[in-house]
Amino acid sequence: MRVSEFKPRSVAGRHQPVIALVGCDGSGKSTVGTALLALLQAERPTAFCHLGKQAGNLERTLAPLPLIGPYVTGKAKKENSKIQSGKKAGVLAAVSGFVLSMRRVLRYGLMRYKHEQGMTILTDRYPQNSVPGPMDGPTLANLNRDGVLFRLFSGVERTLYARMARFRPDVVIRLNVDLETALRRKPDHVAFKLARKIDDLSRLDFAGAPIVDIDATDPLEQVLAQAEEAVRKVLALYPQADQAGSPHSGGQAGRAGRLVSLVGCDGSGKSSISQYLVQHFSETRPAVYGYLGLGSGDLGRRIGTLPFIGAALEKKLNKKAKKARTKGEKMPGFLTGLVLFSFSLVRLKRFWRVKRAVEKGFLVVTDRYPQMEVPGQCDGPGLSAAYSHNPLIRFLAWLERGIYRKIAAFKPDLVIRLNVDAETAHSRKPDHDLEALRIKAELMPQLNFNHAPLVEVDARQSYEAVQQEVLYLLEKYGLV
Repeated sequence: MRVSEFKPRSVAGRHQPVIALVGCDGSGKSTVGTALLALLQAERPTAFCHLGKQAGNLERTLAPLPLIGPYVTGKAKKENSKIQSGKKAGVLAAVSGFVLSMRRVLRYGLMRYKHEQGMTILTDRYPQNSVPGPMDGPTLANLNRDGVLFRLFSGVERTLYARMARFRPDVVIRLNVDLETALRRKPDHVAFKLARKIDDLSRLDFAGAPIVDIDATDPLEQVLAQAEEAVRKVLALYPQADQAGSPHSGGQAGRAGRLVSLVGCDGSGKSSISQYLVQHFSETRPAVYGYLGLGSGDLGRRIGTLPFIGAALEKKLNKKAKKARTKGEKMPGFLTGLVLFSFSLVRLKRFWRVKRAVEKGFLVVTDRYPQMEVPGQCDGPGLSAAYSHNPLIRFLAWLERGIYRKIAAFKPDLVIRLNVDAETAHSRKPDHDLEALRIKAELMPQLNFNHAPLVEVDARQSYEAVQQEVLYLLEKYGLV
């Protein structure tokens, strides 16, 4: 075993460790991971999280199927040949690569959620941003393609990988293996990809995380003993999961602060009231503002102000957006679906920020709160209203619903619904579409936000009257 600066960093702010197991296919990650998981679960609540894209597994699963199998296999061989020779990769490779990267982002988000609930985490693979390509790095940056859209989505992917990589594991256990051994253990894998992974793996530093290098060609008993030794060194730095101070020691897991969400139609005063509350309570306790909307409407209106093409482009975008959020309409193309999914990832990032603040003891007041009850409207899933026969869009919609289920499960301590009619809202927001305001004003009272505690306020009153009523409600419910 070779140890690279094995000095686990400070555990301040962490309840339990994150241990990453990395290596080329055929290095024994699954076998070692199973043994380490049994060791960890015997001592504390532990979650095993696979952070790979599993593109190869998907291809091998589809290969035996009639009709689709030969097609997938042929396409995969063709794309592999292009990548190996440095030729321009196909559109299918770029699209599928981005979709699978988003699958990894979702898995990473679920891993962070479990960790923040106080669980020890053991991962198979770990995303990194320093070396693009098959060794858990950004996919699009590894493809020889160009174009405005490709650069845009490649930039989005790089940004997401950079954020994932910044959350360093407490230790990375790197299982090293030579190409001959990897091919002997995984004869159905592509040789040049395995060689690339082995070469890339040796160059990774995982953002400075401590790395334990193990020769995975050694006897299994020896490999397991070395891996277990590294794990026990990390566990010694953390208290047991059931000791005082753990999120499992009582009450709602991991929640030390309070979460208050203001919801309502545009023009109901959500932003003004929520920002006022944060400013008001910051004088006596830690308080932060959280915006959980998409900001897509404001973006569209800014586009409309562009010279020459702005008005026409805004009109076209609004038409597509309206179809996408209307039940029974057809989703207007894969690009629209991809953009909507990207907005949902932005919302997920904002939610993580809010959730961490609540768990650290802040009073968090949010403008809006995502919900699962009405798709396409009022902060519901954007890809589940309109229908689509495109399997990629349907896959993105499935991923998105998983995101919204996780957000909705973290219920606010109090939801304050600011009720306003469409005409009043339009008088306050004359740049908004009146029909869209009417739909929101009609749907908003139907939402229960996963049965979170909810009170209603007549937002047609003056700003000062609404402000005082909200303050009274927070005091009444003991949230301040």
